[in-house]
Amino acid sequence: MMLNGQGADLSLLIWNSSISILVFSLVCYLATFRQTVLFTLVITLSLLVTIQFSFQPSFDSISIMGFSKLMLLLPLGLGVILGFGLFSESIQKRHLPLFTRYINFAVLANIFAMMFSPSGDTYRGVFSRFTCFTLLIWLVQEMAKVNFQTTHMDSKMFLFRSSPLHWIYCHAAYRMALLSLPTFASIRFILLEPFSLIAMVALYHWHNKRYPLYYYFGFADTIAVTTLTVLARYPVLPPFPSKGPYFPNLQEYQWDMVFLPIQFLVTGFALWAIFQNLSVKRSIPI
Repeated sequence: MMLNGQGADLSLLIWNSSISILVFSLVCYLATFRQTVLFTLVITLSLLVTIQFSFQPSFDSISIMGFSKLMLLLPLGLGVILGFGLFSESIQKRHLPLFTRYINFAVLANIFAMMFSPSGDTYRGVFSRFTCFTLLIWLVQEMAKVNFQTTHMDSKMFLFRSSPLHWIYCHAAYRMALLSLPTFASIRFILLEPFSLIAMVALYHWHNKRYPLYYYFGFADTIAVTTLTVLARYPVLPPFPSKGPYFPNLQEYQWDMVFLPIQFLVTGFALWAIFQNLSVKRSIPI
């Protein structure tokens, strides 16, 4: 987490956070009001990343995984959403079922893949797999309520209709614990949950509150994850030497003590929601 023997560098954290806030604010603005500009930037960046990767002198599993992740987030993630929004309404209506199936697969596959994040030999890392599984089942139930017709486009705004606010908050708590694992080496991702939630509210207001607040989470989270991943891969270096001050980092067992109770609560609430959905389903007359 950008640590050395003395702990986390506070000056570097403030610098990176400031850059992340500025870039993320710009991306949110472009995603709402200048989608064509943002789509062009996404495709251009994807091409540059591909060219850079192709001319590497050697390839290893880390570089291949890093490149694959960027491709999934840039052209195959945010790029697909923005590109589909640029089509005419008639084309969107004609191809919405296919687009929806693609989005459903991407969402479920992403959450399923999170179950296999390395645990880092921590208790919270092991238990997070079960938490993730309960969130996945809960989300499938919510998607089934609308017959998996989960997406909608309105004035180039992407809307995802199957992640209620309770699920969003539980997902945020789960992912905070996940991002505390040693696998995630950059403390930059500490901003992921605030960014996702703030962007959801911003998109909701910029779109004149036309739909329920949770409809905007899918787009907001895509923007947040993509932006922070790109900045983690291509950081803007500070114009000053990194000399602290430093604040100490907790040991892994201490992080376990912080996040395990949160994971228990999230898992318990997710199980309650799952059984509630099952009971509602059973109560529907045939």
